[in-house]
Amino acid sequence: MHVYLIRHAQSENNVLTAETMSRRKVDPDLTELGYQQRERLARHLARQRDVLADGFQITRLYSSAMYRCLVTAQTLGKALDLRPRVWPDLHEMGGMFLRQNGRFQGFGGMTRAEILDQFPDYQLPESVSERGWYDAALGYEPETYSLFRAIKVAEELNSWSESDEVIGLVSHAGFLDRLVKAIFGQLPSPPHTMSYYHDNTAITRINYDGSRPILHYLNRLDHLPAEMRSF
Repeated sequence: MHVYLIRHAQSENNVLTAETMSRRKVDPDLTELGYQQRERLARHLARQRDVLADGFQITRLYSSAMYRCLVTAQTLGKALDLRPRVWPDLHEMGGMFLRQNGRFQGFGGMTRAEILDQFPDYQLPESVSERGWYDAALGYEPETYSLFRAIKVAEELNSWSESDEVIGLVSHAGFLDRLVKAIFGQLPSPPHTMSYYHDNTAITRINYDGSRPILHYLNRLDHLPAEMRSF
């Protein structure tokens, strides 16, 4: 088995600065550049060769339940002829929140009906309900929770490691950093010591040989010209 870790295309929040952070959205859409990035990513995964194989040949595609990932995975699913599966544990660190007057307010995220209305081909777990998929009572997700999620996802991937599947995961920069660390047994680790960063629509490939994971490449952006790359 091998896994492709893919960061979503550029979102509206990605372009905010310290001066414009008050415009931050709970669940942002992609920017115009982001929509262009996702199209190039989809064509690349569907038509081009991986540096290690004849083609990417993804057999299962998973997405975070956050809108920027759902929209990115939508085009990938069409290009690869796959029905994306929503995996809520892939969501970004911090969860669904806004900070107002120094306090965090949590939000449940898109409801089951809302997701299926816009993304009718998506497969949803039972945990996505009419109240959304995120526990709004958490407000801003504690750091320990994101670490636990990363370890949980890494263990699930490891349980599939002897299969012939090719897994694509569409997620977020912060969570992908922790997921790579979890896969290679680097959690818990001191915060802010180092990071496995992923640019928008970057691809990382990890192979499993049945006994251990092997990092083949990290943060590849072959599908984007330099002027379309963003962080």
